[in-house]
Amino acid sequence: MTPKACATVTDTPRFHAAPPETLLRLELWADAKPVSRRFAKAFGIALPGPGRAVTTGSLRVIWREPGAWMIRAPFAECDTVQDSLAALSVDVGAVTDISGAAVRCALRGRDWRILLTYGGVFNAEAAAFQPGCVAGTVVEHIAVRYDVIVEEHVDVYVAPSYAQDLFGYWASVARTLDVNRP
Repeated sequence: MTPKACATVTDTPRFHAAPPETLLRLELWADAKPVSRRFAKAFGIALPGPGRAVTTGSLRVIWREPGAWMIRAPFAECDTVQDSLAALSVDVGAVTDISGAAVRCALRGRDWRILLTYGGVFNAEAAAFQPGCVAGTVVEHIAVRYDVIVEEHVDVYVAPSYAQDLFGYWASVARTLDVNRP
């Protein structure tokens, strides 16, 4: 009699550094509601609440922490977006270009969640962690921020000095996954 074995069959996630874009930090020191209303009037959508991200036009607006958002924009639109944000938050906030502070990694495939369960303490398989959700955690002592774009794509932000280590770690984990290749 042949013993039965368990195996995890996955669609191995693919990952790569995404093309660089402008990253701006919008930080507010007062009640965010008035600025969020002005943001909605200028950009067509309110600032997202805790643990959320939204896309409006070519901008991705990501909640970072209370009173702070990260806004990803194409380089060509950087000055216009930065000026617009500064005008919205006059005297109650600041807009800072943080483009050099993070590398964005695009992680794609049906089973990207499985890869994120290794080396960290975050439950990426939770049903509530769906498109439009963001979370910050640690993977192998590396601070990361997840931004779920669609069901088969999550963007991961990491400090540039740790990006190579994170990619190397993911590559080693991906090699250990059982893969069902079509």
